[in-house]
Amino acid sequence: MPQELKLVILFLFFVSNAQAQSFDEQLMTLLQKSEISPEYFEKSIAEIDVERWHESDTITEYCQWLAKNSESMLSSESEFLIVHYFLGLARCNYAMSNKSVTYQYIDSALSYVHVIKYPETYYRILKMGIALSGKNLDGTTRIRYLKQVLDAKILDQDLEAKGNTLISLCGLLENMHRYMESSRYCMEALEIYQQLEDDAKMIKLLKIMFNNAYHTTEDDSNWDYLHRAYEIAQRSNDSALLADVYSSYGLAYYRDGDQLEAIKYYKMARSLIPDKGSYRDLWAAEYQHLSYTILDSVESACKLSKYMLEHSLKNNSSILSNAYRGRAWCYAKRGQRDSAAFYLEKSDIERQAGEKGDASPGYYYYMYEVALLIKNYDLALKYLHKSLVQFRKYNRESAANQLTAIRAEFDYDLQKERIKKLRLENQLEHEKTQQQRLAIISVVGLLVISLVFLYVYRKQFKDRNAAYKVLVKKNLELDKANKNLKQLEKKKSKKRNNIHIKDEELIYMKLKELLEENEIFKQNDLSESKLAELLETNTTYLSSIINSRFNLPFKTLLNNYRIDEARKLLVSDEFSNYSIEGIANEVGYQSRSAFYQVFKQNTGMTPIDYINAYRKIDD
Repeated sequence: MPQELKLVILFLFFVSNAQAQSFDEQLMTLLQKSEISPEYFEKSIAEIDVERWHESDTITEYCQWLAKNSESMLSSESEFLIVHYFLGLARCNYAMSNKSVTYQYIDSALSYVHVIKYPETYYRILKMGIALSGKNLDGTTRIRYLKQVLDAKILDQDLEAKGNTLISLCGLLENMHRYMESSRYCMEALEIYQQLEDDAKMIKLLKIMFNNAYHTTEDDSNWDYLHRAYEIAQRSNDSALLADVYSSYGLAYYRDGDQLEAIKYYKMARSLIPDKGSYRDLWAAEYQHLSYTILDSVESACKLSKYMLEHSLKNNSSILSNAYRGRAWCYAKRGQRDSAAFYLEKSDIERQAGEKGDASPGYYYYMYEVALLIKNYDLALKYLHKSLVQFRKYNRESAANQLTAIRAEFDYDLQKERIKKLRLENQLEHEKTQQQRLAIISVVGLLVISLVFLYVYRKQFKDRNAAYKVLVKKNLELDKANKNLKQLEKKKSKKRNNIHIKDEELIYMKLKELLEENEIFKQNDLSESKLAELLETNTTYLSSIINSRFNLPFKTLLNNYRIDEARKLLVSDEFSNYSIEGIANEVGYQSRSAFYQVFKQNTGMTPIDYINAYRKIDD
């Protein structure tokens, strides 16, 4: 091999792996190397770490160097050089987020590696594709690379590695709703794991086979796989494995419509999982939440959805889209339409970013039902259409599934007509309400005008009669009235100054406790009379105490406490996913407009302005 080609290969290898060295230092290292052999080529491929493939200070210079020398490299007769060249292009495109082009260059590199001559190198390049597609949550591409590993028969002599590859492929295919294809690979994996003593992998395989059988058979044979998994888990005495099996039992009962039994198994599974908020825990919690929604157990479902969202955000979990969907259902059931629509959209965005963005027909059908709850028919049609498109895509494996797809399309047309009807009914109801409101306003307006007219006429009549009185008598009566008024004011002043409130200090302390410790101000129906009843006094005494101790009327005091609490929640991490309306409800306001008005009166700015100003101060 010519010396210049050896240097080029060494250049590609060192540039793709060195991080601490500068570009010039890497070139100096190259000049010290002179020999390249097939063994060194295989070693250079083995030492490529795709975890280092990210944008760096030298990546732009590296990519420019590749482009400048592309013609000489591709015209070279060295397979070593061309393989490194394509892997270098793959690295450049991955660093620049051109994911699909990255896979094309990995495929090009593979085409220049003879699988029989260099099986280990061929396998390592395939593993690069598997790792990168896994990081990108690209399930379809990852399936393709896993199949290439099996088709190349590289792992036929390594049962453990082949079993791991098969079980990864089975799980991905099952996750993408390709159940028949997954089942075929599962049977091949089962033969391997019957020879290996690996309880965890065997249980994982049986769970996949249980799910595949549920979707592809009409009998109860899928339960057999669960029973076998349960026997292995019990024998292994491993609580984590037993928790996995209990979760699958919960799923089986959920699908059979026995939600109470399903919830029992989900709770049993979660009780065995020590790491709260882990994927295992959140997976079981997600299906437990769905069972609660089917039972219409709003409080339990909402509490669980809040738990899921908190831990999914903390752990960056793949369950995050489900957690958003759970919060949307909760707000929909409580009648908070804006918040429900907000979380539906967040759920959709998060789902699209994952590997199942285009493989979630059941997920989007559930989203459609939540959108119907809040009467957002545009969102409802959007999610219903997504559900149908994905259902068609992943249900073409058998004649039975084709029939099911036809039924799904028919159901889509029915639901679409239903939405049109609901939208028309909603519009007519709105128009009817507007007409009734206009009629009531008209009647009330006429009544008010009539009362004002009568009042003015009567007043004018009295004034005309009074004008006939003698001026002298009027002056005398005025003097007498002034004297009586002074006596009355003196008497009232004396009475007011002698007011004595029994246990005033005790009432004041209890009032402070209710406001500051019990946070009673968060009750949206709190009134002065209700507060007086709680303090075992009357409104007159309570008003006097509030005025004397706080120098404020009751309503202003209540608003001050609420706005102080709202300011804390708006900038707290715990409530960062709440909408403004959600924060308002949390501190006791029933309407968004009232909250905005009082907030601006107290702070001089809107809630959004307050949040932005706080962040700038924090920075």
